[in-house]
Parts: sequence; structure tokens; C-alpha cells
Amino acid sequence: MDEFVVSPDGPIIQSERPLPPDDLTPAQQAIWVEITKDLDRDWFADTRHLLTELVAHIDYAGMLREGIEDVRTQLARLPLGTREERAMSKQLASLLRAHGKQSAAIAHLSTKLRLTPQARQKARRSDQVRRRTATRPWEWERAE
Repeated sequence: MDEFVVSPDGPIIQSERPLPPDDLTPAQQAIWVEITKDLDRDWFADTRHLLTELVAHIDYAGMLREGIEDVRTQLARLPLGTREERAMSKQLASLLRAHGKQSAAIAHLSTKLRLTPQARQKARRSDQVRRRTATRPWEWERAE
């Protein structure tokens, strides 16, 4: 049960960070903890399922990256134009495509979960930055 703490600002409800689901691997649970450790405790209150998928995609991308490096190492040892070299090149291309899909999924879910700086920035703030950094019409001559 949550405890109340009295502060000058009023009562504060203590809550815990969301624990990783039991069905995640130990490596995925470590990724979960790394993502959630610096965010508000209720950041993922309604989106735990998306966070679970993000963690899985990050783990899969890491596995694919290891596979890519293994294939690249093997490919570097093979003579060009051989049947083995062509087969390894196809395998490398397949791994690179799969890794690209994982990276795209990571970027998409990270944005949906508002984990990227761009996703956290409000539209009003971006307008302020644009106004501050854009060249004003009366400065056009000087800018050239």
C-alpha cells in the first residue's frame, strides 16, 4: 500500500517504479530498468505493453548486431566470388534488413512513449526556438 509523506507542498504519495514483467529475459529486464530508472514513476502507467515491446526490440536489435559482426568477420576471410562468399553476403544483407526493421520499431516506439527529446518538446516550445533562430526579414541583407 502506498504511504503518504508530508511535505511543505502537501501530501506526497509514494509509488514504486514499474517492475519488469516476469516473462522478459534477464537481459530484457535489465533494459527495462535502464529505461525506467530516470523517468517519473508513473510515466508508463497506461503504456506498459508498449514498453515491453520496445524492450524486446532493443534486445533483438542487439542480437542481430552481434550476428552482423560475426558474419562480417567470416566474410572478410572468404575469397571474393566464391559460392561461400555469395551465401554469406546474402546472409549479411538479410541480417542488415532485419536490424533496420528493429531500429525503425525502436524509433517508433520510443517516440510514442515520448522517450526522445523531440517527442518531449511541446509544439509551442519548438515555435519559440524557430522564432529565435530563424533569420528575420530585416536581417536578410546582413545574413548574406
